[in-house]
Amino acid sequence: MISREDEAFNHWISDKTFMVVEDMTSSRLLEAGLLRSLGAHKVVVATDGNDALGKLRLAETAPDIIVCDWVMPGMDGITLLEAAKIRFPLTKFVMLTAKTEVADMELAKSKGVDGYIAKPFSRESLMAALKRLMES
Repeated sequence: MISREDEAFNHWISDKTFMVVEDMTSSRLLEAGLLRSLGAHKVVVATDGNDALGKLRLAETAPDIIVCDWVMPGMDGITLLEAAKIRFPLTKFVMLTAKTEVADMELAKSKGVDGYIAKPFSRESLMAALKRLMES
């Protein structure tokens, strides 16, 4: 039997549009696949910050949630966050990164990151971060 909390999460995630921004192909496929396994139906992927920004510029509607790596060639995750928030200020931004120093987390939070997941991560840690977004 499914709990009311799980039912609410399933409904919430199925209604969201996600953008996964990750330069490592295997990680990008894993992240997008995990989102789908959690119930996301709309997942757009971008190969790096520049690719994501190009897709955001062409988007007619904002993604609800961007799940983004921090360290990428070209445009990093913080720079993408700042650019994305200009066009789509209501889009939630989750940093999924190996940068786990307290100073890094504080910088990300000061720039407007809505969620922070340390790599390596699990399906459970991704779901927990998304549940925190759902409740905010």
